[in-house]
Amino acid sequence: MGVISRKMTVRTVVLVFALAWVCACAALPEPQVSNLMSVSPDRVVIVGRIELHPPLQEGEQAFGIEREENLKNLFILYCGNRPRDVKTNDLEIFADSFKTTLEKEFFIKINKDSSLYFTGGTFYTAHNPRDLAEAYTFESPFQVEIRPDDEAVYIGTIQYYRDGSNKLKSVMIRDDYQWADTLFKERFGTSKTLRKALATPVLLNK
Repeated sequence: MGVISRKMTVRTVVLVFALAWVCACAALPEPQVSNLMSVSPDRVVIVGRIELHPPLQEGEQAFGIEREENLKNLFILYCGNRPRDVKTNDLEIFADSFKTTLEKEFFIKINKDSSLYFTGGTFYTAHNPRDLAEAYTFESPFQVEIRPDDEAVYIGTIQYYRDGSNKLKSVMIRDDYQWADTLFKERFGTSKTLRKALATPVLLNK
């Protein structure tokens, strides 16, 4: 089990719901990969899982209309070939980032670079009045090294531990490789390799 970055921050922003929706849609809308033949040589499949501890409870996400329901249990993981500044509202931070569902494994293809940075992520809640939403963003910089011949890489289960005010307490990387590899082989066949390359903490220059 991996531990973790020493310095992490949380940002809470209350914003008009329309902006929250635009931001959520700005992340990479790739579907879960079901066939490695669809993955070009310049892409790599990232396998992992995001967890909140404690998990979100029903009362924490009060979405009132169908469009808002798409934000339920949504988590945007900021990644790319360089660190992203999670403190900005610039849509540039969503380039190469992707959406996933909390507590569920993901198989997402992204651009293949020698180093991938996972700088943090955002999840949403909604409150009255209906056109407002709260976005909680955790900063937790990690790095994964990618090899030129990688088809798929397992980065681990990223566990975000929060307090009752959604402030980040700590982050851990749990190694569930055997479980992930079993799912990977069920999806892609036993001839394909899922290489374990757990995300490791990295210090960013501020």
